[in-house]
Formats: sequence, C-alpha cells, structure tokens
Amino acid sequence: MAVDATVLDGAVTNIKTDSTSAKKDGSTLDKQAFLQLLVAQMKYQDPLQPTDNTEYVAQLAQFSSLEAMNNMGETMDMQRAASLVGKVVTVSSTNETTGVTTEITGTVDFISHSGSKTYVTIDGEQYNLDDVKEVYDNDYAEADAIASTWRATFKELPDVTKIDSQNAGQYKDAIQNLVTVFNNMSSYQQSFLTDSEKSGLAAYVQRMKDYGIEIQA
Repeated sequence: MAVDATVLDGAVTNIKTDSTSAKKDGSTLDKQAFLQLLVAQMKYQDPLQPTDNTEYVAQLAQFSSLEAMNNMGETMDMQRAASLVGKVVTVSSTNETTGVTTEITGTVDFISHSGSKTYVTIDGEQYNLDDVKEVYDNDYAEADAIASTWRATFKELPDVTKIDSQNAGQYKDAIQNLVTVFNNMSSYQQSFLTDSEKSGLAAYVQRMKDYGIEIQA
C-alpha cells in the first residue's frame, strides 16, 4: 500500500492511502501502512517536544491488535478453504486483461496460501477463495453430473417419429444404454431429469417394440 502523509510539528497529519490496496472490509490502513506511519512519526518528531512514550505504547498496542486481527482473518480463510477440498464449487473469475467474467465448476483438489490471499485449485487452475460463489453437496453434484451425461446422450437421438423400420436397429444400443443408466439411478438422481425426458425415453422404448426390437428393462 502506498502511503502519503504530512508531518507538522512532529505529528503525522493529512494521511492519504492508495485506495486500490485498501482492505476489503472498509478499513483504510493495513498493518504495513500503520507501521510506516508510526516510523515516520518517530523520525520526524520535534526533538524539543518529543512525543510522549505512553502515546507510542498506545500506538504499538493498536498495531499489535491490528496485526492479530489480520492473522485471525487469514487463519479463518484457510479453515474455510480447507473445508472445500473434495467438494464441487462454482468460481466466478474475471480476466484482469479483458474484463470478461466466466464461471468454472469443478472439484477443489487442494488449497494454498500466498501473501495474505488464500486460493483453491480446480483442474490445475488456481482461483481466489473470495471468487467462490457456490458450494454443492456431494450427492447433488454427483446427481447433476449423471443427469447431464444422460441428457447429452438423449439429445443425440432423432425425434421419435423419425425412427422407422429401416433405421430402428441403429438406435437400439443408445436407447438400451439410456434405459440401463436410468434404471440404475437412485430416485434422487432421477429427479434431476424432467418429466418430458422421462416420458420421451418411454416413447423411444415403445417405438423399438413397435418394430420388434426388445429393450431390456
């Protein structure tokens, strides 16, 4: 943090700080800036009217309190990040160059800490802990992944009305696979599929039967 201040009669006044590095909690000084101001006050004090030692003690106590609070905040960030390891999260990341914001969803592999910031790593990429927007329950994440994979295969099938006696055979394996996966889902996982998708699967199975192709339930 860059700090500018005016020293008048041995006292530091007119304090200005670089707002780009101010802490996010709204405070205007971090511990490094506070220490810089304290040193400046000691350096430029009036030798004929030195600052009272008790004032220095009070300022040092304030500095120690500020440092302790910052350290506590960093420890809490590490604990929060550690609880995310192995969980599926969504991170909203903004490219500093282009300003484009993208969302990435994946499993947190591990966490790290550098300077005063804590990071989570997803698929080899590092993201700021503060950019984590959503955390998913493991059962939810698994169900969503299974449903998404099932849905992708389902959408590859042609409209059921376009399946006829000539081409029905070529869709047997895909439909059989969809039925098998669906039957192996728990009721909770099946709930991630829409009613139209479920009825659509039943329509494909019936279409196969209409052309003498049996689909195993």
